[in-house]
Amino acid sequence: YVCFITKQRRIKKKERRVIYMNAVSSCFPPNQYRQSQMKEKFIENYCGGCKNILEEDLNFIDKVFQKSMIETCYVNLPENELFKGFNRETYTKYVKSTLFDLACRAGRDVISQSNFSCEDITHIVFGTMTSTIYAPTLDVLIMQELNLNLNTKRLNVEAMGCITGFRLTGLCRDIALQDEHNVVLLLVCDVRSALGNQLIPHKAGQPIEKQNVIVSALFRDSGGAAIFSQNKSGVSVIDHRSYLLPDSYDFALLQEYDNGYIHLYLDKQLPVCVFQHVPLLVTELLIEYQLKKESCLFAVHTGGPKIIRGIQQCLELKEEQLCASWYVMKNYGNLSGSSNLVVMHHIERMHNCTFNQSILTDEIVMPKDFSIYTYVVGLSFGPGIAVECVLFQF
Repeated sequence: YVCFITKQRRIKKKERRVIYMNAVSSCFPPNQYRQSQMKEKFIENYCGGCKNILEEDLNFIDKVFQKSMIETCYVNLPENELFKGFNRETYTKYVKSTLFDLACRAGRDVISQSNFSCEDITHIVFGTMTSTIYAPTLDVLIMQELNLNLNTKRLNVEAMGCITGFRLTGLCRDIALQDEHNVVLLLVCDVRSALGNQLIPHKAGQPIEKQNVIVSALFRDSGGAAIFSQNKSGVSVIDHRSYLLPDSYDFALLQEYDNGYIHLYLDKQLPVCVFQHVPLLVTELLIEYQLKKESCLFAVHTGGPKIIRGIQQCLELKEEQLCASWYVMKNYGNLSGSSNLVVMHHIERMHNCTFNQSILTDEIVMPKDFSIYTYVVGLSFGPGIAVECVLFQF
């Protein structure tokens, strides 16, 4: 293992000011699809039907979509446009309008849940992995739509991948820490199903690009929002850490090619690398705050069953400690960087008993008593390979 503790002496815990996540919210596009529908449209709209697919590739498609363990998802596109090739202009207009809608809905909801008004917001931070070249950036349009003050300080962050939500949570905590009057609105939205509209075309009768199958089976859409300040309400954000794992730069690569085609490469060593290093990273954090992992729920990025199950095993957790991650993955899919806030929203609802548990299946193992868990460890992983870790307290 590599030791990630910095040599710089940290401020003693008792001397630290506390920052709160005063409210958190999530939202989704309007059209719900079952995973079986997504698979059918991938075969029909991207591959041109079963007749154009080799038998072994058709078996591979069935296997990947089934093993994703995703049951439902939400996409803004009608069924006939799922996995249909878009030119770059059409793609840009579609994702920007969808991101804008998700951000504004999540933003309005989180402000209404908090003790703040739009006029109280001093900073807005917007993040997405669904990046395009487009100006003015979405933070400007969102500010106008939400009627925020014209002097609101703003930041637009793109292309940081699945770590976006927790990386920006750490940033917003640091901004709120600077001044007691700072009120920071964080919005993280992704339209990752749209990768399926920018895939390099399949050639009939030729072997299918397996990475395109994996991307199309996993990545879906959502929006998340949170408000941070020194106002004593909500969940406290105790600390956050960022790590770059050694010798892992090319384990996750997203590249744009001619005609706007997008290709995502995920190396088989990616989860191995993450599972090798995460135990030490989490252990160091818990030791510093004299915490036991048995007192923590874990908000893990919904990267797929292999990621969630692997984190459970390498940290030796109970399945119930990852209940929100399992629920979000099964019901919404891999939400890229927006998954971080979506999972936190579900954890908060579960912990506060505002979550309708009657909709749960027996496959989701829930704690019988949420009160035994007083902390949350947020974990996300993205290109770099980077790991983001945030410690919350109820």
